[in-house]
Amino acid sequence: MKRTPVFLWFLFIPIALLAQQTDVWTLERCIAHALDRNINLKIQRNLGKKAEYTLKQSRWELAPSVNGWGSSSFDFRRSTNQNNDISSGTSYNMSYGLSSSFNLFAGFTGMNTIAANRFNELACGEATRLATNTLIIGIIEQFTLVLYQKALVEVAREQLAVSQKEAERIEATIEAGQMEAVALSEINATVSGNRLLLSRAENEFLMLRLKLAQMIEIPGDASFELSGSGLENILPVETNLTVDSVYTAACLSYPSVLQREYELEQYRKILQISRGSMAPSLSMSGGYSSGFYSTDTLPDGRQSPFSSQFDNYLNPSLGLSLNIPILSGRSRSFQVKKSKVDVENALYTLENQKKQIRQEIEQAILRLESFSLEYLTATDNLAFAEKSFESYREKYRLGLINTTDFMNAQNQLLVAKSNLLQAHYSWIVQKKTIELYIQQP
Repeated sequence: MKRTPVFLWFLFIPIALLAQQTDVWTLERCIAHALDRNINLKIQRNLGKKAEYTLKQSRWELAPSVNGWGSSSFDFRRSTNQNNDISSGTSYNMSYGLSSSFNLFAGFTGMNTIAANRFNELACGEATRLATNTLIIGIIEQFTLVLYQKALVEVAREQLAVSQKEAERIEATIEAGQMEAVALSEINATVSGNRLLLSRAENEFLMLRLKLAQMIEIPGDASFELSGSGLENILPVETNLTVDSVYTAACLSYPSVLQREYELEQYRKILQISRGSMAPSLSMSGGYSSGFYSTDTLPDGRQSPFSSQFDNYLNPSLGLSLNIPILSGRSRSFQVKKSKVDVENALYTLENQKKQIRQEIEQAILRLESFSLEYLTATDNLAFAEKSFESYREKYRLGLINTTDFMNAQNQLLVAKSNLLQAHYSWIVQKKTIELYIQQP
């Protein structure tokens, strides 16, 4: 009996340890999870499905329409039979049949409607791609920001450890009678300040990680850790990217440009539809109907059977209808003019979109080059700052400088490390952004 609790304890140890393991998230996993869970993206995808259904609907509208119909009526006092003789009493009759219609010509409005809906579907697809790219860029920026802040936490922790080690050394030196007690108060103030910086860095890290969790649609209280192994090894280097090359690629593949181009073609088709509505239209209709009457009787007075009445009242029909617009309050004319304005605005919108894309690319290329140079400068600055700090720490230990000088050297090292990290991750964000501009659909 005493062995059972011990056995169960060893049985549940692996399960407890597994539950305590931290889930590791890479940038690729964050992006994939967000693309699958983001509600705004789901709405945009549904709009694409709706555009697809609209296109299919417009195609089916070219097919002939076939409808079945039926009607019946009751007479409660007087009625007439097939010989037009008046009889009294209740009688009933019904009619039934099939009717069909088909547009032979309508100014090519049907084909142009299909084309317009096709371009609308393509525009919705590019809008979905654009929303996807926007979400990806946001995740990359937030992900690298969290990694940057995580690195700052480690720098602040190292700075605190160094100051604590110096405090322990000074305390031992005071106990040996080689230094005055006031030095301990000064270094303790430094330790306290570094502990405050570490606390602020940790709080900022938790806040940024929470924002990332909210962006990628995972619970904010979930235990997860970010893995930057795929980004930390990417070092800023010179690239052969130019504004013209990236802009040319973007004009051919970037979703915001393609979306405006498809919308322009859609408005052009709508203009053709407006013009086509001013042309004569020709349609064909047909019917196949019959009826049944309770007053239809045989010579012996019995009611005529259903089959014979079907043949007697059978009425196939075929007709052509020509509609020539002559005067409709100039509504069609004004519709054509409004469609022309839509086409003109679509051209302006496309031109403005290309202009905006070029400006964004110019800024991204400039930032990429600037962060590359800044990274090289920050690397040299960090090397000098580390040597300077070691020199100041040795002078501090020898009593050649005071605590204020030691703190200034430590802060310079902190700033140098921070500048290097910022230039590194900022360059990565710009590089990833430019890659989206030249990415093929």
